[in-house]
Amino acid sequence: MSTKTLRKRIALTAVTALGAGLLSVVSTPAANAYTDAPAKLAVSTANAADAVAVTSTTYANSRSIGVLAADTTVALASTATMLASGTIVVGYLPSATSVIQVTGGLMTKVSSGTISLNSSSTAADVTGTTAVSVAIKPNSGVTSMTISLSTGTSAATTGLLSRVTVTVAATSAVGVYSAADSSINTADTVTSDSLVADGVDQVNGTTGSVSVIPNGIEAKINYSLKDSFGNLVPASVLTASSTAGGFVKLSGSNATFTKTTGGTSAVDVASDRNSGSVTVTQAVANVPVTVTVTIAYRGVTVGTKTFSFQGEVAKVTVTPTKVGKTSSSNADAATITYADSAGNAINPTGTVATTVVTASMGDQTIVNGVTVANYPSRTATGKVTVSCAAVAGTVPALQVRHLNAASGTIVASNTWAQTCSGAATSVTASWDKASYTPGSIAVLTLSFKDSKGFAANSYDLLDTMTITGSPSSTTAQAGAAVTPLNPHAARGGGLTGAITQTYIVGSTTGNFVAVVVPADSLKTAALAAGTSQANLSVAYAIASGTTTVTNEQVLASIVSLIASINKQIVALQKLILQRR
Repeated sequence: MSTKTLRKRIALTAVTALGAGLLSVVSTPAANAYTDAPAKLAVSTANAADAVAVTSTTYANSRSIGVLAADTTVALASTATMLASGTIVVGYLPSATSVIQVTGGLMTKVSSGTISLNSSSTAADVTGTTAVSVAIKPNSGVTSMTISLSTGTSAATTGLLSRVTVTVAATSAVGVYSAADSSINTADTVTSDSLVADGVDQVNGTTGSVSVIPNGIEAKINYSLKDSFGNLVPASVLTASSTAGGFVKLSGSNATFTKTTGGTSAVDVASDRNSGSVTVTQAVANVPVTVTVTIAYRGVTVGTKTFSFQGEVAKVTVTPTKVGKTSSSNADAATITYADSAGNAINPTGTVATTVVTASMGDQTIVNGVTVANYPSRTATGKVTVSCAAVAGTVPALQVRHLNAASGTIVASNTWAQTCSGAATSVTASWDKASYTPGSIAVLTLSFKDSKGFAANSYDLLDTMTITGSPSSTTAQAGAAVTPLNPHAARGGGLTGAITQTYIVGSTTGNFVAVVVPADSLKTAALAAGTSQANLSVAYAIASGTTTVTNEQVLASIVSLIASINKQIVALQKLILQRR
């Protein structure tokens, strides 16, 4: 098992760098791995804060110096890693006479109790059953040393109980920042205010983006700075700074990933950070801005994040999509979008106030109500419901207005024309071309109007009608007998009251007439309106796209050519005779 693998398996101490690449150690709040283990040596992985080794019969109080890692899972194959300048403390809970010995190092002190150090400082005899510990320093220049526990005494051992092979390192990466092992990520402050620093950027719950932030909402960066062994680096000077237009604020303490109240400056500095959060806000409320936040540890940049804050609503656009039905509330009659002053699309959140400008509806005999039924979101389109009165007609300039709750400003939308009409009482038909070539596409448009001549509304269903004599029986609607869809559906009539039928043109050339037979219900509605609706005849032609030559034309050309040659021969004969 490699040293690096062993290091990563144990919670390690953090060490700060001192001159020439050597490291001193600091205390760690982690629990000491030095535990009661009869017949097996234990290693203190907790390090002394004052660089003085502590040998104690109380395992939790024992302290090493410069121990980087230890694995005592297997008694006879335990391992540890330490600095050449350090001191390792090992301990043992005896049950019989035993001895702790070292090769490649010297024992510097032992705990009080039933343990005594021999004159060579390479062994310590244990005679009682009280827990003991011993501090050991590696000899100068060695790269490893071995610590063993055996039954018997230093004069005569009788059986090996435990052995720790210690790797001695001149320098260490413990406590040195490692980008590969650290985590810096955005967090969603809208829906969860995540308490995790895992290096995976989280999307904003409103915008669906890791970088686009709604107006007035804080952005947040969680960070956890670690060394290559997975330990937090020593808490030290941490700086968060934003480009123009942003404020930053560091969280109150290490390992606290909750956002704080917004800052008042583009720079915030803390002297004791290795993990936490940075809260980012707009410097000027309600104004769209893009900022880049930089996090630096001990003056070295460890991460950057860019956020685009949306502004408040500056533009409202309503687009009509349907012809409303008289005496009805018409859902989805129009769509609505919002944008800030930078043109960014906005999905309003919280208490939204968008209302119709009453004066724009006129006397309200045609349109008597407009409401925003669904505000836009990252997964849905904003939709407007239009309530039509009993009278068919068109209101030329409807308008809504939006109140920005934060600033109190009001934004008026564009004006749009809205038509309200009854059900279809008449239909006309036309082809998109007078003539087609075989294999091309032919489009038949069926236009429906109500009894007042307005485009039929987009909400009443159209009954089955048949079309005969079409260019081909192969159509996008699967057959010559056509069932028009509800114009309110995706291929509906929209603002024109029309639907289309698409055909693949056949190979037979000539002139043709398609006959459209309206549904009986439409004919009945026409009679009720004082008119009538007859079947429709719609002419079209199919002509070959290539030019052909008949046999008769070929023979005529040959005869003409022979006659021309004969004339030239006669003329030549006359010329020769004249010269004689």
